[in-house]
Amino acid sequence: MKKYNIVLLILVFIFSCCLTPQKQKHDQDFNRIVVLGQAPLDILLKLGYRDKIVGIGYLDQPEVLKDFSDLPIMSIGWPDKESILLLKPDLIFGLESSFRSNKIGDVHFWEDRGVRTCLIDNYKIDKNLENLRADLEKTGNLFRIESKIKPLIQKSRDISRKYAQIKKGTSKRVLHLSYTGTANKYYYYPPTMCLIDEIITDCGGEYINLGPNYFILPLETIIHADPDKIIITWFRKQEKIDITKKLYSDPFLKHLKAIKNKQIIEVDYTQAIRGTYDMEPIYFSISNFLKL
Repeated sequence: MKKYNIVLLILVFIFSCCLTPQKQKHDQDFNRIVVLGQAPLDILLKLGYRDKIVGIGYLDQPEVLKDFSDLPIMSIGWPDKESILLLKPDLIFGLESSFRSNKIGDVHFWEDRGVRTCLIDNYKIDKNLENLRADLEKTGNLFRIESKIKPLIQKSRDISRKYAQIKKGTSKRVLHLSYTGTANKYYYYPPTMCLIDEIITDCGGEYINLGPNYFILPLETIIHADPDKIIITWFRKQEKIDITKKLYSDPFLKHLKAIKNKQIIEVDYTQAIRGTYDMEPIYFSISNFLKL
């Protein structure tokens, strides 16, 4: 009888262990994060995940990291799969364009290896401020820090309303030129591929829409547009080149209103094209520029 009771107790113990829920790893417990893209990096640094980042790739403006020499930069371009695998990440947080066969592979490749993925800045859908806020919300849900993210989303909406309320004067026609670093080559971004069109509109300007496709702008098109103002962005800017000076001194553009009236400014590429957690700096710059 005594032996029977001991066996029964052992069985009860085993059964109770099976019923006890095991502690599962929560999303916010990610400890080895690979970040691909300037905007995703900006967000994680803002949220305090600096110590969790084990690898960084594909940056819009590498020079901004001069004050973060301790951050693990893998490449300013796209790192390869092998380099990422060696880091043993538990999360890859990056631009949607990262997860393509000619870059780091699709999400299934990583999920099959037990690596969680989170895609933001998705060019398969329209680029607009609401989708930027949706990316922030997705980030909050991923790390279970909704209380930290909600104020950022609310601030984003407040900024749009603030600058829409203070716009004054006649609407100015604004041409956005994204410089490539190559002589006289500028890209046009359609509204579906950038945020700057929405910012210009909020601030009271008119974004010059040249169609739905992304392309290199011929000088003839710039001349024909004859904008009141020009806003420059520059992917991976080289400090030694003054692009504003180049435009002002271009003999083919000297008759444009924006050139004659010295109406050119340059703004941050990441904020203008992709967006980040704080858009007030670019709103402030463009709003003041449009009042001139």
